[in-house]
Amino acid sequence: MSAPAAHSALEPAADTRWPAVLCWLAVALEGFDLVVLGAVIPQLLATQALGFTPEAATLVATMSLVGVGLGAAMVGPIVDRVGRRWTIIACVTIFSIFTLLVAFAPNVALFTVFRFIAGLALGAVMPSCLAYISEHNRSGKTGKATTLTMTGYHAGAVAISLLAVFYSENWHLLFAAGGIAGLLMVPLLW
Repeated sequence: MSAPAAHSALEPAADTRWPAVLCWLAVALEGFDLVVLGAVIPQLLATQALGFTPEAATLVATMSLVGVGLGAAMVGPIVDRVGRRWTIIACVTIFSIFTLLVAFAPNVALFTVFRFIAGLALGAVMPSCLAYISEHNRSGKTGKATTLTMTGYHAGAVAISLLAVFYSENWHLLFAAGGIAGLLMVPLLW
């Protein structure tokens, strides 16, 4: 009997790794989605796509970040009420849908609205994932788990930056890729 207990003390159980992987993926999608706008702004301005001007680009970026800030500030009571996993699922679904809608926005105004709504959900993902990962780790290992989860953001940011080098002329594809990737991940969260 003591051998299995010792074995489990040395290795994390499969159920503690799976939430870590899912949170890492959700945070990677967040990094992808938050950086995609900055990656395509030069192309939007150069082509004046949808009527983009420097002022419009600044407004879109600002409203996106306002959404992120509000989402992060408001998620605490939601996470406590409905649970971490359900909040993560809802947030990934919402920001993926609205990121996908950005790819088809007919004008700057709707582009801005879609980015703001996506920002609300994006801002709520990180705190929800960090709370979820903290609950699913052995005592004393929360710092390592949170640090690893945070690396997902950077992986997503680097991925979109590299994609933008090759596909920034077709900025629609970059938003569509982020939205579709998120929607494909949602079933894994269930």
